[in-house]
Amino acid sequence: MFPRSSIAELPLSSSEIIYPDSPVYGRESCTWAAQKDLKPKIIARPSTTSSLASLLSCLSNSDLDWAVRSTGVGSSSASDVLISLSAFDKFEYNAEEQTAVIGAGQTWGEVDRKIEENVPGHAVVGARCTYVGVGGSILAGGISWLSSERGLGADPHNMLDAKVVLTDGRILWASAEPELLWALRGGGGSFGVLVEAKLRVYPYPDKIYSGQISYPRSAFSVVAKAISRFTTECKDPKMAMHIFPLDLSQGHYTGHAPKPGIGLQVFDAHGEVHGRSTEGFRWALDIEGAIDSTSSMTIRQCNQIWDGLEAAKGRTTNFQSCLTIPQIDEQLISRAWDWIENLTLRDPSLSLGGTYVLIEFMQKPAFHSVDPALRAWPGTRGQSVLQLGTGAPCNSEESRELAYREIREAPFIICGRDERCELEYFTHSLEDFNDPRKIYANNFEKLRELKRHYDPHGGLKGPFWT
Repeated sequence: MFPRSSIAELPLSSSEIIYPDSPVYGRESCTWAAQKDLKPKIIARPSTTSSLASLLSCLSNSDLDWAVRSTGVGSSSASDVLISLSAFDKFEYNAEEQTAVIGAGQTWGEVDRKIEENVPGHAVVGARCTYVGVGGSILAGGISWLSSERGLGADPHNMLDAKVVLTDGRILWASAEPELLWALRGGGGSFGVLVEAKLRVYPYPDKIYSGQISYPRSAFSVVAKAISRFTTECKDPKMAMHIFPLDLSQGHYTGHAPKPGIGLQVFDAHGEVHGRSTEGFRWALDIEGAIDSTSSMTIRQCNQIWDGLEAAKGRTTNFQSCLTIPQIDEQLISRAWDWIENLTLRDPSLSLGGTYVLIEFMQKPAFHSVDPALRAWPGTRGQSVLQLGTGAPCNSEESRELAYREIREAPFIICGRDERCELEYFTHSLEDFNDPRKIYANNFEKLRELKRHYDPHGGLKGPFWT
């Protein structure tokens, strides 16, 4: 066993170690939620899979506190050694197979750029923000704008294989051990360290109709009714939409109760002509008070719309929940706005701390394009997504406690308190109060056995080590 004092003895070259005084330390270690940053003594940034394998084998037989960070918006941290995978930035396209091997240490923004430069008119089932990391998002299931057509990123027809480094030092493509590959499909990073993923590449339009349509609070009732009608009637897999509150901070600055407007990010892969027609989002553009910021763009530009939010990373105490929901109706939207208005009225500082509601309208294939038995996360009830977050200034313990309490209650407040209905949580943004036995249901025990097999010392953090 390696004592804690032996960090210097880890099998790393000097170029693979980042110390706290390095100018890149913050970028390589920053967590999305400030309270989860454990200020690691060093960051290990292996440059090869063999170096990573030696490091994992060593750490797994030590008493050091360590964790693995792909990149992006995760909150993985450790008090001793944080392993950064940012050196794993491979992009290799196979035109004959219509596949790409992608390094797991990249952000999806980097992948979007490489696809646009090397394979224009194509896309993978990746993510919807540029700053989301490849490895973490795939292992959590992977939701993309393409999901309404193609399903989750981790589904077997999208993630064809995964190159993994195990804690015993082995390096393998997970297809050689099918149960391992199954566990990686939504089971998270508890079984091995993903370094590369082989993904299906699809031809995809490079003229997508997208952007924001926003409305004042006075139009809320009309907009909520129109959204409810649209989400009930629309079955087109090339159309999707995000719904979110606007101007949450206004009440904080003016001393009045927050009255957030309503914003839509629309998505129509048929193109701008269709998107502005009655078959598309004409209904949204015609509502009185609508402010139109939509245009024709590539999938990369669509994913760049929310780039400004990355500035919030590591700045606040933050808690999150992500649920799948069967439908979006006027009542759910109204409860969501009531919840966030009442919460930010009780503590206005939460409006500046990253408190949010995001309702994501998707089509049924997003979660139902494969037999759920083919992936570790067996979710079957949802079609769309409800993402919730509460955040508070780092220096306010009272606000932090309120944010923590509220994120636990918010799903029941917004989705309804029908005790006969179990909420279905998606696999990213899990907090300590989420019960993995409910989330993974009948797959939990099998996943726990696989965890014991592939990580017998329990070094890789995750929900299956008990």
